[in-house]
Amino acid sequence: MPKKGTKEESTFETQLRRLEDLVGKLESGDLPLEAAVEVFEEGMKLSSSLTKTLDSAEKRVEVLLEKADGTVAVQDLSHEDDDENDEE
Repeated sequence: MPKKGTKEESTFETQLRRLEDLVGKLESGDLPLEAAVEVFEEGMKLSSSLTKTLDSAEKRVEVLLEKADGTVAVQDLSHEDDDENDEE
């Protein structure tokens, strides 16, 4: 695990992996209540941070889709293969 404050720790992918690890710990049901609450709290903070990052990326994509005449061509940013990933 990277040291706190390093650049690697704050990447989207690293935060997402950490959130997945936390979810796994909670789903196992093996944590004492206090530890589970702490893990849940960290997970909620990560979830909020990840959501902000995704929202920011979506806004940047919309800006990039802006046409030369100033109109915006908003396109669905969802991936067609999301349903396939959900089945795994």
